[in-house]
Amino acid sequence: MSQKAQKRIYFTPIILFCLLAAFFVSVGIYLQDREFTVERSKAENLSAQVVVNLQTMAAERHQALESLMQNWPTQEPNYLDWFNVQAITLLSIQRGYSSLMLIDSNGLVQWLVRPQYPSAPYWHDNIVGKSLELPDFLEFTNGEQYFSQLVSGMGGQHFLLYGRLISPQEPHLGYVLATFDLQAWLAMSNGQLVEQHYHFLITDSTLNPLTVGSNAPANVESFPVKSDLFNVLGRVWRLQLALPEPAFSGALLVSLVGLVMSLLATIVLYKLLKSAMNLDQSQLRYKTASEAALDALLIYKKVADDYFLVEANKIANQLFQGDVCLIKDKPLSVQLKTFKQHHIVPRIDEVVLTGEPFDDYIEIKSRLIKPQWLKVQIVRAGKDIAITLRDVTERFNAQRALLRSEEKYRRLIDGLYRHFVYTKTLDQSFVYVSHGVQSILGINAEQFCLAQRRFMVESHADHRNIVYSIQSGENPQPYRLKLRAESGDTKVIEFADAGVFDEQGKLIAIEGIARDVTEEFALQEEVRYQASHDQLTGLMNRYAFDHYLTGLISKVNAGEASAVMCFIDMDRFKLVNDSCGHPAGDRLLKEVSNVFGEFVNEKDLLARIGGDEFCMIFRNLTLEQVLDKLDRLLQHIGAYRFTVEDKVFFVGASIGVIDIHQPGYSAADLIKAADNACYKAKSMGRNRYFVYTPTEEQQALDMVESKVLQHFQMALDNNGFELFFQPIIDLKSANQRTHGEVLLRLIGEDGQYISPGVFIPLAEQHGVMNKIDWWVVDNTLRFLHQQPAFCRQLDKIAINLSGITLSDEKLLKQIVHQIQCSNIPAEKLCFEITETSAVTNLSSAKWFIDELRALGCRFALDDFGAGMSSFTYLKNLDVDYVKIDGSFVRNMVRDKIDYETVKAINNIAQSMGKQTIAEFVVDDATREALIELGIDYGQGFALGYPEPLVNHCNLLQLVS
Repeated sequence: MSQKAQKRIYFTPIILFCLLAAFFVSVGIYLQDREFTVERSKAENLSAQVVVNLQTMAAERHQALESLMQNWPTQEPNYLDWFNVQAITLLSIQRGYSSLMLIDSNGLVQWLVRPQYPSAPYWHDNIVGKSLELPDFLEFTNGEQYFSQLVSGMGGQHFLLYGRLISPQEPHLGYVLATFDLQAWLAMSNGQLVEQHYHFLITDSTLNPLTVGSNAPANVESFPVKSDLFNVLGRVWRLQLALPEPAFSGALLVSLVGLVMSLLATIVLYKLLKSAMNLDQSQLRYKTASEAALDALLIYKKVADDYFLVEANKIANQLFQGDVCLIKDKPLSVQLKTFKQHHIVPRIDEVVLTGEPFDDYIEIKSRLIKPQWLKVQIVRAGKDIAITLRDVTERFNAQRALLRSEEKYRRLIDGLYRHFVYTKTLDQSFVYVSHGVQSILGINAEQFCLAQRRFMVESHADHRNIVYSIQSGENPQPYRLKLRAESGDTKVIEFADAGVFDEQGKLIAIEGIARDVTEEFALQEEVRYQASHDQLTGLMNRYAFDHYLTGLISKVNAGEASAVMCFIDMDRFKLVNDSCGHPAGDRLLKEVSNVFGEFVNEKDLLARIGGDEFCMIFRNLTLEQVLDKLDRLLQHIGAYRFTVEDKVFFVGASIGVIDIHQPGYSAADLIKAADNACYKAKSMGRNRYFVYTPTEEQQALDMVESKVLQHFQMALDNNGFELFFQPIIDLKSANQRTHGEVLLRLIGEDGQYISPGVFIPLAEQHGVMNKIDWWVVDNTLRFLHQQPAFCRQLDKIAINLSGITLSDEKLLKQIVHQIQCSNIPAEKLCFEITETSAVTNLSSAKWFIDELRALGCRFALDDFGAGMSSFTYLKNLDVDYVKIDGSFVRNMVRDKIDYETVKAINNIAQSMGKQTIAEFVVDDATREALIELGIDYGQGFALGYPEPLVNHCNLLQLVS
């Protein structure tokens, strides 16, 4: 738009607005002046009327007082009663009085009369009998003249005092004094007039202005209309009137309406000018846009019963080729017939008739048009029509390719066996599943989507977390649902979800692939069951029992549960096992477990935690109720007879009982306490129970632990330990080199050795095992340094390290420094760590191993196989030797399961390049079995007993 046109659009409406606004404002000012003149004239007339009213009222009151005094009785015996009657009559006839008062010649008030409905009075009734506090009044009223005085009351009202002597000839009669409420006078004066919206101000020469009327102005300047001075009751006054502020001004209304009309006229003119200017611009933009459009645009004008082309943009000309100019001037019906699209003609008539646009995709087979496929849209443009054409050939070709690809993909998806692909909404409703679902559930895909809830046996409760994970950009872990097949069987399906996002990154759907894992799930359940249950009795095993007990303790600590635990050890079981073999012992355990099972319900727990050891936990029962059950259980066990090979055995059960009702116990504390109570029951004669009491347990603990703690603390300070050595024999080679394990013994006060099974747990409990480990390492290295001949013959010497040492960085530095400062070859040192301590401190164990292996030291994983994840952690620990747990080795000749376990551990360890050591080799048969399996080393009483390290060294020197 040119600058000249823009100036015309803006300045013309502004000039019009200014002219109209000036006119209406002038009219408003004129009307306002006329209105003020009229109001002032009315106010002056009203002022004169109010003055006349005030003077009339004053004359009437003066005459009434004069008449009262002239008629004063000189011979009346009780002139007070006469005055009271006359005053009441006068006050009831004439309004405006505040009071009438009779005063004696000495200035004492004899009587006071007020109207029946007085306003706020100036005098109070208690003034009767008192002296009048107006000293000037007696002085100025001694003659025939009336005295007037203005006073102000407590409420801010103004009163006029008016009176004189009753008779100047008889001054002993006293005085009559009247008080008038000026506010009431003004109200009565202007109340008789029609115009009551004015504000009055009456002014006396000796008193501040008095105001009458609602919301009267606060200053004198607000009262522009003044009366002449006038006399009322002996005083000179002036009356002033304030013109009211009109609630609504007609002049202002005229001005405002005029301004609004001026503004509307200006806006209308502005829009008309702008529309006119924009029309040219719109036509120019339309032409520019049509030429720049990607679609072909053709405008047809109706002539007679057909349409003729009147305008086409550049793209339209580019679509056509060849001799199209020959048909350009032909009617639209002829053009459509040329391109074999004459079926569109009836649709054009519908567009013109209804106004609804027509859209369609058409295929063109003509040399006059380049595209093969066109999108056609026909719309009505007034009496004419507009046709847009878009080349969609590439899109249609891509769609055909996509359809072929989708068909191929659909055949692939539908051909999946035991798998199916799905799409579902964010609220977990399936909208599509592939036909693979039928191979799993026997249900048609469409039927499954329509009635999916009917087939759900177990729904997934964490679908909100799945949606949240997908929205966060993370693929959730696969999850499993249970679905009911058409046959009624329950299938376990594993789903792997992935998100579908729109162009704005918003999650709109979930898709993925599902597979049938029913068999795998059943196998896992079986493995899980076997991992948590004893294979012989089917009861819960020690691992699962510890987990259950830990959870129960948490509930007890929270005050949510209480229970009673019983630790059961079979009496004379070893006699059956040793005399009749393990099969008989196994059968005994099965039968006894069935007897125990008769005394527990679904809320209770029965577990086998050891060879012949069981644990029972009773929930929601008191200790007395449990003891009653145990009495009956012991009766059944006592009456039970086990028969095998014509032999009859009497068995029994010793039971340790502990009441779990108070917080503060750990699982180890409970089992230890119940175990001690069980052994107490055995010592009392077997086949009985003993109830654990904290007091007795504490006494035993104080007696045993304090003594042992004192011994090994003194041993740390005074070298009271002694090193033992147990050989480790090479089972594959006849040339035996010295290889063994350093063992620790504690010497008691009586010179006897204290078993490591007693002081080692106490040392671990009190956190001093790292000190004991350092004593063993330091003294072993010192001994080897002092015995160079023994050190040269030594192949490997194994030193045990506890779990706490693996996390002690300071102790590791001490060990490294001691090895570096000694002349002992590091490759002769082998450190043994238990599987449990390594798993508990996996990261620390790996770091500890790496540091010492860097020096050349070797490592052995002790007690391997006792844990549940041995092979998993074996891959993560860089050890040279695997020591197979003795619980498998000890009975491997007689127990096929133990034999296969040892075999499996050996095969897996050697496949990882690690050598194996078998512990607890108790006889030659076990040794031969180990050699047959290819075990590298053996350790046990059948191969060599532990003996003091000094003795073993001396023996080797004698032999050499």
